[in-house]
Amino acid sequence: MNGPSELRPAGTTGVDVARCMGRNSDAKTSGNLPTGWRKRHQSFVLRRRFIAAAVFSCVLFVPSRSHSQPTPNQEEERVALELSALGKQGDTIARARGQVLDILQHGNACTVWFQESDPDPAEVFRSLHFELEMGGPSYVYGMRDHEGGLLFKHPWAASSTQYGGSHSTILLNANGPFFNRTSVVMQLDPTGRLARPDGIRLLTISSYKGNTPEAQITILLHELGHIIGRLPEDHDSWDGQSSRNTSDVLRHCKTETRPAARNSPSSIRVRNSAD
Repeated sequence: MNGPSELRPAGTTGVDVARCMGRNSDAKTSGNLPTGWRKRHQSFVLRRRFIAAAVFSCVLFVPSRSHSQPTPNQEEERVALELSALGKQGDTIARARGQVLDILQHGNACTVWFQESDPDPAEVFRSLHFELEMGGPSYVYGMRDHEGGLLFKHPWAASSTQYGGSHSTILLNANGPFFNRTSVVMQLDPTGRLARPDGIRLLTISSYKGNTPEAQITILLHELGHIIGRLPEDHDSWDGQSSRNTSDVLRHCKTETRPAARNSPSSIRVRNSAD
Protein backbone atom coordinates (compact mmCIF):
# COMPACT_ATOMS: atom_id res chain seq x y z
CA MET A 1 0.00 0.00 0.00
CA ASN A 2 2.96 2.30 -0.26
CA GLY A 3 4.47 4.50 -2.92
CA PRO A 4 7.99 4.77 -4.34
CA SER A 5 10.99 4.56 -2.08
CA GLU A 6 12.73 7.75 -0.98
CA LEU A 7 15.66 7.83 1.46
CA ARG A 8 16.03 11.10 3.38
CA PRO A 9 19.57 12.56 3.85
CA ALA A 10 20.97 12.61 7.37
CA GLY A 11 21.22 15.93 9.21
CA THR A 12 24.40 17.47 10.69
CA THR A 13 24.95 19.41 13.96
CA GLY A 14 27.55 21.77 15.36
CA VAL A 15 28.97 22.86 11.97
CA ASP A 16 28.38 26.60 12.46
CA VAL A 17 30.17 26.71 15.82
CA ALA A 18 33.14 24.73 14.53
CA ARG A 19 33.43 26.91 11.44
CA CYS A 20 33.45 30.12 13.52
CA MET A 21 36.10 28.76 15.89
CA GLY A 22 38.41 28.12 12.95
CA ARG A 23 38.50 31.73 11.71
CA ASN A 24 41.19 34.38 12.49
CA SER A 25 43.35 31.94 14.45
CA ASP A 26 46.73 32.46 12.71
CA ALA A 27 49.48 33.42 15.27
CA LYS A 28 51.71 36.46 14.58
CA THR A 29 55.24 36.92 16.12
CA SER A 30 57.55 39.95 16.63
CA GLY A 31 61.29 40.38 15.93
CA ASN A 32 62.93 41.00 19.37
CA LEU A 33 62.30 38.90 22.48
CA PRO A 34 61.08 41.31 25.29
CA THR A 35 58.90 43.43 23.03
CA GLY A 36 57.91 40.44 21.02
CA TRP A 37 56.84 38.54 24.16
CA ARG A 38 54.60 41.40 25.34
CA LYS A 39 53.14 41.78 21.88
CA ARG A 40 52.61 38.04 21.60
CA HIS A 41 50.98 38.01 25.05
CA GLN A 42 48.70 40.94 24.18
CA SER A 43 47.92 39.37 20.84
CA PHE A 44 47.19 36.06 22.55
CA VAL A 45 44.78 37.74 24.99
CA LEU A 46 43.06 39.64 22.20
CA ARG A 47 42.79 36.49 20.08
CA ARG A 48 41.26 34.59 22.99
CA ARG A 49 38.72 37.36 23.54
CA PHE A 50 37.96 37.54 19.83
CA ILE A 51 37.56 33.79 19.50
CA ALA A 52 35.38 33.65 22.62
CA ALA A 53 33.20 36.46 21.29
CA ALA A 54 32.99 34.80 17.88
CA VAL A 55 31.99 31.47 19.37
CA PHE A 56 29.46 33.14 21.63
CA SER A 57 28.02 34.98 18.64
CA CYS A 58 27.78 31.78 16.63
CA VAL A 59 26.17 29.92 19.48
CA LEU A 60 23.56 32.65 19.81
CA PHE A 61 22.52 32.17 16.20
CA VAL A 62 22.40 28.37 16.18
CA PRO A 63 18.69 27.38 16.12
CA SER A 64 17.51 25.79 19.34
CA ARG A 65 16.16 22.28 18.67
CA SER A 66 14.11 22.32 21.87
CA HIS A 67 12.15 25.36 20.71
CA SER A 68 11.57 24.01 17.18
CA GLN A 69 9.89 20.77 18.23
CA PRO A 70 6.10 21.06 18.58
CA THR A 71 4.50 19.78 21.76
CA PRO A 72 1.90 16.95 21.62
CA ASN A 73 -0.89 19.51 22.04
CA GLN A 74 0.50 21.59 19.17
CA GLU A 75 0.67 18.46 17.01
CA GLU A 76 -2.95 17.66 17.81
CA GLU A 77 -4.05 21.19 16.96
CA ARG A 78 -2.11 21.08 13.70
CA VAL A 79 -3.63 17.74 12.70
CA ALA A 80 -7.11 18.89 13.73
CA LEU A 81 -6.84 21.88 11.40
CA GLU A 82 -5.51 19.79 8.52
CA LEU A 83 -8.20 17.12 8.86
CA SER A 84 -11.04 19.57 9.37
CA ALA A 85 -10.29 20.93 5.90
CA LEU A 86 -11.05 17.45 4.47
CA GLY A 87 -14.68 17.45 5.67
CA LYS A 88 -16.37 14.17 6.60
CA GLN A 89 -13.46 12.14 5.28
CA GLY A 90 -11.20 14.11 7.61
CA ASP A 91 -13.47 13.12 10.52
CA THR A 92 -13.06 9.47 9.54
CA ILE A 93 -9.28 9.83 9.40
CA ALA A 94 -9.23 11.61 12.78
CA ARG A 95 -11.14 8.79 14.46
CA ALA A 96 -8.90 6.08 13.00
CA ARG A 97 -5.77 8.10 13.80
CA GLY A 98 -6.84 8.41 17.43
CA GLN A 99 -7.52 4.67 17.66
CA VAL A 100 -4.04 3.91 16.30
CA LEU A 101 -2.49 6.28 18.84
CA ASP A 102 -4.42 4.54 21.62
CA ILE A 103 -2.73 1.30 20.54
CA LEU A 104 0.79 2.73 20.16
CA GLN A 105 0.79 4.67 23.43
CA HIS A 106 0.52 1.50 25.52
CA GLY A 107 2.94 -1.33 26.13
CA ASN A 108 1.59 -4.21 24.04
CA ALA A 109 2.81 -6.70 21.46
CA CYS A 110 1.94 -4.39 18.57
CA THR A 111 3.89 -1.46 20.00
CA VAL A 112 6.87 -3.67 20.86
CA TRP A 113 6.94 -4.93 17.26
CA PHE A 114 7.08 -1.37 15.87
CA GLN A 115 9.69 -0.40 18.48
CA GLU A 116 12.08 -2.85 16.88
CA SER A 117 12.40 -0.25 14.09
CA ASP A 118 11.75 2.98 16.01
CA PRO A 119 11.89 3.50 19.79
CA ASP A 120 8.84 5.81 19.79
CA PRO A 121 6.40 4.82 17.01
CA ALA A 122 3.58 6.76 18.67
CA GLU A 123 5.53 10.01 18.40
CA VAL A 124 6.33 9.34 14.73
CA PHE A 125 2.69 8.57 14.00
CA ARG A 126 1.51 11.65 15.88
CA SER A 127 3.67 13.85 13.63
CA LEU A 128 2.32 12.53 10.33
CA HIS A 129 0.32 14.50 7.78
CA PHE A 130 -2.68 13.13 5.88
CA GLU A 131 -3.81 13.91 2.35
CA LEU A 132 -6.54 12.62 0.03
CA GLU A 133 -6.10 11.32 -3.51
CA MET A 134 -9.49 12.16 -5.01
CA GLY A 135 -8.67 10.66 -8.41
CA GLY A 136 -7.34 7.32 -7.16
CA PRO A 137 -8.44 3.98 -8.62
CA SER A 138 -11.91 2.75 -7.68
CA TYR A 139 -12.33 -0.54 -9.55
CA VAL A 140 -11.59 -4.09 -8.48
CA TYR A 141 -9.76 -5.75 -11.36
CA GLY A 142 -10.29 -9.44 -11.99
CA MET A 143 -8.14 -11.71 -14.14
CA ARG A 144 -7.72 -15.46 -14.56
CA ASP A 145 -4.32 -16.95 -13.87
CA HIS A 146 -2.56 -19.64 -15.91
CA GLU A 147 -4.38 -22.38 -14.01
CA GLY A 148 -7.81 -20.92 -14.63
CA GLY A 149 -8.24 -19.46 -11.15
CA LEU A 150 -9.69 -15.98 -10.75
CA LEU A 151 -7.50 -13.29 -9.20
CA PHE A 152 -8.75 -9.95 -7.88
CA LYS A 153 -6.75 -6.79 -7.28
CA HIS A 154 -8.50 -4.21 -5.10
CA PRO A 155 -7.87 -0.47 -5.43
CA TRP A 156 -4.99 0.67 -3.23
CA ALA A 157 -6.02 2.07 0.13
CA ALA A 158 -3.09 4.28 1.08
CA SER A 159 0.42 5.28 0.08
CA SER A 160 3.45 6.52 2.01
CA THR A 161 7.20 7.00 1.63
CA GLN A 162 9.44 4.10 2.59
CA TYR A 163 11.63 5.29 5.50
CA GLY A 164 9.81 8.64 5.31
CA GLY A 165 10.13 9.16 9.07
CA SER A 166 8.53 11.83 11.22
CA HIS A 167 6.39 14.52 9.58
CA SER A 168 5.99 12.56 6.34
CA THR A 169 2.59 12.06 4.70
CA ILE A 170 0.06 9.25 4.36
CA LEU A 171 -1.91 9.64 1.13
CA LEU A 172 -5.34 8.00 1.33
CA ASN A 173 -7.25 6.94 -1.77
CA ALA A 174 -10.71 8.53 -1.50
CA ASN A 175 -12.03 5.72 -3.76
CA GLY A 176 -10.37 2.85 -1.90
CA PRO A 177 -11.31 0.57 1.02
CA PHE A 178 -10.48 3.13 3.70
CA PHE A 179 -13.71 4.96 2.83
CA ASN A 180 -15.73 2.47 0.75
CA ARG A 181 -17.39 -0.91 1.34
CA THR A 182 -17.90 -2.12 -2.27
CA SER A 183 -16.60 -1.49 -5.77
CA VAL A 184 -17.38 -2.36 -9.38
CA VAL A 185 -15.41 -5.33 -10.76
CA MET A 186 -13.69 -4.84 -14.12
CA GLN A 187 -12.80 -8.16 -15.73
CA LEU A 188 -9.57 -8.25 -17.73
CA ASP A 189 -8.69 -10.60 -20.57
CA PRO A 190 -5.63 -12.92 -20.26
CA THR A 191 -3.36 -10.16 -21.58
CA GLY A 192 -4.48 -7.79 -18.83
CA ARG A 193 -6.46 -5.56 -21.19
CA LEU A 194 -10.01 -5.02 -22.48
CA ALA A 195 -11.69 -4.50 -19.12
CA ARG A 196 -15.45 -5.08 -18.94
CA PRO A 197 -17.83 -4.59 -15.99
CA ASP A 198 -18.53 -7.79 -14.08
CA GLY A 199 -20.68 -7.01 -11.05
CA ILE A 200 -19.95 -5.64 -7.59
CA ARG A 201 -17.43 -6.95 -5.07
CA LEU A 202 -16.89 -6.32 -1.37
CA LEU A 203 -13.68 -4.45 -0.63
CA THR A 204 -11.56 -5.99 2.11
CA ILE A 205 -8.36 -5.43 4.06
CA SER A 206 -7.36 -8.96 5.00
CA SER A 207 -10.47 -10.35 6.74
CA TYR A 208 -11.91 -6.88 7.49
CA LYS A 209 -14.57 -5.25 5.34
CA GLY A 210 -13.74 -1.91 3.79
CA ASN A 211 -14.84 1.29 5.53
CA THR A 212 -14.79 -0.29 9.00
CA PRO A 213 -12.69 0.82 11.99
CA GLU A 214 -10.74 -2.45 11.92
CA ALA A 215 -9.81 -1.97 8.25
CA GLN A 216 -8.91 1.70 8.76
CA ILE A 217 -6.70 0.98 11.78
CA THR A 218 -4.94 -1.78 9.86
CA ILE A 219 -4.34 0.49 6.86
CA LEU A 220 -2.74 3.19 9.00
CA LEU A 221 -0.59 0.69 10.89
CA HIS A 222 0.51 -0.76 7.54
CA GLU A 223 1.64 2.68 6.34
CA LEU A 224 3.43 3.39 9.62
CA GLY A 225 5.31 0.16 9.01
CA HIS A 226 6.66 1.59 5.75
CA ILE A 227 7.40 5.02 7.21
CA ILE A 228 9.69 3.61 9.93
CA GLY A 229 11.01 0.75 7.78
CA ARG A 230 9.31 -2.05 9.73
CA LEU A 231 7.77 -3.46 6.54
CA PRO A 232 9.48 -4.07 3.20
CA GLU A 233 8.48 -1.91 0.27
CA ASP A 234 5.44 -2.91 -1.77
CA HIS A 235 3.65 -1.50 -4.78
CA ASP A 236 0.23 -1.38 -6.42
CA SER A 237 0.88 -4.59 -8.32
CA TRP A 238 -0.28 -8.18 -8.64
CA ASP A 239 2.70 -9.68 -6.76
CA GLY A 240 0.84 -9.93 -3.42
CA GLN A 241 3.54 -8.20 -1.35
CA SER A 242 1.08 -5.62 -0.01
CA SER A 243 -1.21 -8.38 1.26
CA ARG A 244 1.71 -10.19 2.86
CA ASN A 245 2.71 -6.98 4.62
CA THR A 246 -0.85 -6.51 5.91
CA SER A 247 -0.81 -10.08 7.22
CA ASP A 248 2.44 -9.31 9.03
CA VAL A 249 0.87 -6.25 10.67
CA LEU A 250 -2.13 -8.26 11.85
CA ARG A 251 0.06 -11.10 13.11
CA HIS A 252 1.43 -8.65 15.67
CA CYS A 253 -1.42 -6.15 16.08
CA LYS A 254 -4.73 -7.99 15.58
CA THR A 255 -5.24 -8.51 19.31
CA GLU A 256 -5.07 -4.73 19.88
CA THR A 257 -6.98 -3.78 16.72
CA ARG A 258 -10.38 -5.18 17.67
CA PRO A 259 -10.74 -3.46 21.08
CA ALA A 260 -9.31 -0.20 19.68
CA ALA A 261 -11.93 -0.26 16.92
CA ARG A 262 -14.69 -0.27 19.56
CA ASN A 263 -13.27 2.63 21.56
CA SER A 264 -13.75 6.35 21.05
CA PRO A 265 -10.16 7.63 20.85
CA SER A 266 -8.90 10.47 23.01
CA SER A 267 -7.76 12.48 19.98
CA ILE A 268 -11.38 12.85 18.88
CA ARG A 269 -12.09 14.70 22.12
CA VAL A 270 -9.10 16.94 21.49
CA ARG A 271 -10.30 17.67 17.99
CA ASN A 272 -13.85 18.45 19.07
CA SER A 273 -12.61 20.82 21.75
CA ALA A 274 -10.75 22.75 19.06
CA ASP A 275 -13.79 23.11 16.81
